[in-house]
Amino acid sequence: MRRRASLLLLFLMASIACAQNPVRVACVGDSITYGAELPDRTRQSYPAVLARLSGGRCETGNFGVCAATALQGTGRAWTDTPACRDALAFDPGIVVVMLGINDLAFPDRCARYPADLRSIIARFQSLPSAPRVFLCTLTPIAPGEQQAPANRAIRETMNPAIRAVAAETGAAVIDIAAAYPNRLDLLPDGLHPSPEGAELIARTVLSAIAPESSPPPQIHPAPVAGPVDLSIRNEALAARSRAELWIETQPPFAGFHPPSAAPDAASLLPLLSGNLENAGDNLFSSFASLALALDRNGEETVFLPDGRPVAWREALLHQLVQRQRIDPRGGGYWTDPRAADPAADAPLSTACALEAIATALDR
Repeated sequence: MRRRASLLLLFLMASIACAQNPVRVACVGDSITYGAELPDRTRQSYPAVLARLSGGRCETGNFGVCAATALQGTGRAWTDTPACRDALAFDPGIVVVMLGINDLAFPDRCARYPADLRSIIARFQSLPSAPRVFLCTLTPIAPGEQQAPANRAIRETMNPAIRAVAAETGAAVIDIAAAYPNRLDLLPDGLHPSPEGAELIARTVLSAIAPESSPPPQIHPAPVAGPVDLSIRNEALAARSRAELWIETQPPFAGFHPPSAAPDAASLLPLLSGNLENAGDNLFSSFASLALALDRNGEETVFLPDGRPVAWREALLHQLVQRQRIDPRGGGYWTDPRAADPAADAPLSTACALEAIATALDR
């Protein structure tokens, strides 16, 4: 009995030790991650606040580098810094990447941004620790009325590219942009967060990497049906422009011909939450058919199979934008991930996705 009790005690102690073992979170980024301009960056940077808010569940490493870019060949590439080597040696269980603000200074190289961002993700995904990788959309630049061109580039080029790269690589997206208002009290110098702004980033990151501590952001329908959310509409318009650029480089294609009768939408509703189990022979043909059916039905808010209400136009555009792939020339296209020959499938999938976007935007 005494031996059994001792073994039980050892087992309980080991279980407690495992339960208390914090996950190592590598925070990769530029001066925003580093905590530039904060009065006390060691306590007020978002990685430091993240560790504090996690209540000991996260051990964070701040691998932010001022002026760093995701782009290679700028003289400021994050992968060329000691922070990159240190982050890889940190052996993280989770990696949070927020890079792209400084890349705006190199508009002639923006087509390379997705490929260079994928390269950073690949470095971490090849680690023995097999960390979960999260990509953050970018904070705005203030004041909004004076920084409209930069914010348009963030909204229509950088953030859609981040979503597309995440979809291609299996990384998750933390939508900092959706949670971060363009206010000078949060961005006192127009670019770097105040202590309150850094805490907002930390709380948004924590809700994504530790959903049990606070619910993750979800698509919320308006109490009264209204227009598609402006942010996702702009991202969809940018995705459509990239697709039109891609189409110019392709052989002529007949396009997608929507069915004359609206299909039954019920079986396709799981697509709005990213569940592809009931998708038809072509994923994006199913998206187009679903958009057509819901548009003809006339309802703006629908209920998913689990009972959650969603504004279907916003939800459908979100699913399409994050699945767009971007080629080295900056063109965008879609291809069914289940296709035996993705290149051959791309023209049809792209035509279907464009039809779905047009329907969701109410043309």
